[in-house]
Amino acid sequence: MEKQILNQFINNIPQFVWWKDRNSVFLGCNDNFAHTAGLKNKEQVIGKTDYDLWNRESADFFRKIDAEVMASGQPQLNFEEPLTLKSGETRWLSTSKLPLYNDTQEIIGTLGWYNDITVYKQMQIQIDDHNKTLVEYSFQLEQANRELELANIDLEKFTYAASHDLQQPIRTMKNFAKLLKQRESKKLDDTSKEFLDFIFNSANRMESLVKDVLTYARTGSKELIAESVDINKIVANKLTDLKQITESKAAIIQVNLPDVKIKCYSHLIGLVFYNLINNGIKFNTSSPPIIECNYTEKSDSWIFTIADNGIGVAPAYATKIFEPFKRFVDESFEGSGIGLSICKRVANLHNGDIWMEKNPTGGTIFKFSISKKLK
Repeated sequence: MEKQILNQFINNIPQFVWWKDRNSVFLGCNDNFAHTAGLKNKEQVIGKTDYDLWNRESADFFRKIDAEVMASGQPQLNFEEPLTLKSGETRWLSTSKLPLYNDTQEIIGTLGWYNDITVYKQMQIQIDDHNKTLVEYSFQLEQANRELELANIDLEKFTYAASHDLQQPIRTMKNFAKLLKQRESKKLDDTSKEFLDFIFNSANRMESLVKDVLTYARTGSKELIAESVDINKIVANKLTDLKQITESKAAIIQVNLPDVKIKCYSHLIGLVFYNLINNGIKFNTSSPPIIECNYTEKSDSWIFTIADNGIGVAPAYATKIFEPFKRFVDESFEGSGIGLSICKRVANLHNGDIWMEKNPTGGTIFKFSISKKLK
């Protein structure tokens, strides 16, 4: 009865079970093992060796483990091994072997079983391959980023040097145009004076453009160190810089900003407020121009809003206006078209963004965000 129960148990478990004598000759197995070995029934395994069932490489390995277990008297549990069938197919096994004893506690052979883990092993191999590929891609991406960073540094240096060198001939052009008009004023007719004024004004615009290019090139070019600062003081300083245009147009600036210190790159944030407030006054025909500065606090960021009652920007240009040298106003309004590009660059350096929203009452609404997790 006990033998019948044991045979029924061995033949119905999902594992593949066998037992051998001291010469690694099979004494028996369950149905699962017999079918894997290509036998019609489990009785056919008796008297066979691993060399009768598997290729030589696999058979040598199996008999080696048998010998180790019998020599040490210690089991070897759950070790992974490949099994190549006679069909050429390779299966992966999780195998356990232990010594088989007789009634006098002498080792008379081995008892073993395994689980077929081929599907798991194939998935593991695929994951390892994907991980290797991912590591390789990460390395390539890191290398590409380093090369791009070096290229950007070189480009910034070139832009800075070129723009700096342009300033002197522009100043010379302005000075000589001014001197010529002063010295020869009585000899020049009105048309000639108009030509000189055109040269002088064009040189002024060129000088302004070069200064903006220099500002853009220097934005973020130095090592950035975030500091906790009072944003109100930064804006107050920038409003002092804008005092002339503010008073000339009788502009009203309404400021409602956080009364707590904010971690940011202070000199860069000042550039954003300066440009957006300046644009709100400059591109404005309302009387008076009104600019409102507000904020919203989120769990991971600060969002600042600068709204005005100016001439506005068509929705079609909502993203293009942040590209360098893009201007979507007529020539009666001064500007190089690079101010908003500087603002976008600064926002990006703060792990944030800048965007324009439609103002239902006219004018523009600019919003920019900065992360609270700056280092």
